[in-house]
Amino acid sequence: PLLMLDEPTAALDLRHQELVLRLCRERARAGDAVVVVLHDLGLAAAYAHRVAVLRAGRVAADGPPEEIFTESLLSEVYDQPVEVLPHPRTGAVLVLPVRER
Repeated sequence: PLLMLDEPTAALDLRHQELVLRLCRERARAGDAVVVVLHDLGLAAAYAHRVAVLRAGRVAADGPPEEIFTESLLSEVYDQPVEVLPHPRTGAVLVLPVRER
């Protein structure tokens, strides 16, 4: 089976975002193909074993989030400086926009 979801966590609170993505992970572990479109890079990094970053409708990079979510690539693709940091407990990639104070 193939499960394709476009922004399934949009407008959901944190609990329901986690429930939806845990269900996706369970389906993938059961052998289903699962494709999820997310704009939240933190959620993508936490749940995906492979990501694709699009620029102007084309794949700019794809692979494991820890390899693809780099400051240089994401800053270029989004035309916005970002910081990429490991989560202090899980090690998952965190992507934060660089903001002026």
